[in-house]
Amino acid sequence: MQPRRLNVGPDRTRLEDVAYRPVLLGEHDALDPYTDYERLREKWGALAPVDMVPGVPAWLVLGYEEAASMLRSEIMFSRDPRNWAYVQRRALPPGLLAVMAPRESAYHVDGPRHRRLRAPIDDAFAAIDETRLRVSVEVACDAILDGLAGRGEADLIQDFTVPLCVYLLGELLGLSHSDAQRMSLLTRDIFGARDTATAASEESMQIMMEHVAAHRPEPGDDLTTAMLEHSAMDNDVEVMTTLAEMFVLAHDAQVAWVAGALHLLLTDERFAARLYGGRLDVTDAVDEASRTRPPVVNVLPRFARQDCELGGRYVAAGDALIPAIVSANADPALSIDDPLSDAGGRYHLTWGVGPHSCPAQRVASIIGRTAIAAVVHRIPQMRLAADPGEIRMVRSLWTRYPAALPVRFVEPVQASRW
Repeated sequence: MQPRRLNVGPDRTRLEDVAYRPVLLGEHDALDPYTDYERLREKWGALAPVDMVPGVPAWLVLGYEEAASMLRSEIMFSRDPRNWAYVQRRALPPGLLAVMAPRESAYHVDGPRHRRLRAPIDDAFAAIDETRLRVSVEVACDAILDGLAGRGEADLIQDFTVPLCVYLLGELLGLSHSDAQRMSLLTRDIFGARDTATAASEESMQIMMEHVAAHRPEPGDDLTTAMLEHSAMDNDVEVMTTLAEMFVLAHDAQVAWVAGALHLLLTDERFAARLYGGRLDVTDAVDEASRTRPPVVNVLPRFARQDCELGGRYVAAGDALIPAIVSANADPALSIDDPLSDAGGRYHLTWGVGPHSCPAQRVASIIGRTAIAAVVHRIPQMRLAADPGEIRMVRSLWTRYPAALPVRFVEPVQASRW
């Protein structure tokens, strides 16, 4: 499904003229991507008009073919917010500016600038030793679970998932533990789209600026040093911006992935039985969870460079389009009649496609699989200590995972392997 250029006709309805646009993230609630998005698909098809927050419209791209073709096309759909009408008008509320403001980073530019700034990221992740990383994750998981062993209960988000991701990101970037903890708290504010988000983003940049300045005379075996020493980086501001966004995006996605898989394990008896019963190994289980419950339900928007048609809708130059990964992965057009075929599982956008696809797929997969394996092996019997309907999700446009996941251990935590 390739986007088509067109001449604007008088019968073309503009996004801003749609009479009613449901709000993805309201002041007190958010659309459920697993139910509300399907209703939007039934009503509108592959593209649905929504508001990100009240008064800021976007097309929610629900179809697999439409999302994939858009993500692959820098020519028609830019990642640079400077192509967004609401940035050009200076009409964005403070809560969105923290994520949407234009920046000179690989995450916010296209073309040659993007390729130059993306190269250090790809090179740095490619150089990470898989065996060393896996051992680091195993040791960190065991240390955290050892601390929970005598309690009989825990919150698997705040007591396990978040501390694990904070520790590992700190290690990968060479950050002090206190700075990594502070960055973790700021990340929730940044993605919450509230008025505090801008101040949180500015503070995260300040932390990384000081970190880069201190790291240059004392290099280490970490991603910060790799960024500083890479020939494609022109200055420390580019390094600082890249590292800050790397932490924020990686933290949010990795926490969401581990938390989402644990949530599925505790609330889906069929999934849990397949995993604990040995019919599904941990690698396959985590991969299945990441496809059916992707950690990033919506990826950062693209912006139409010119008037075009996508999914049967008129898209005006300057419109924002949000790829709804959770809906694209579940697109009925991908369904396969053959029950023995796994083709539907191969066609998913969990890691993105095109020039802005996730650079950390290999690293994130190792962390996610190892973390879930540690919980399954060391806590073979645990129960959700709350009604599943009472589990509250974090406030975010981009990820969906429990803010808390309280559990009780039916049996003692198994002994560490170390």
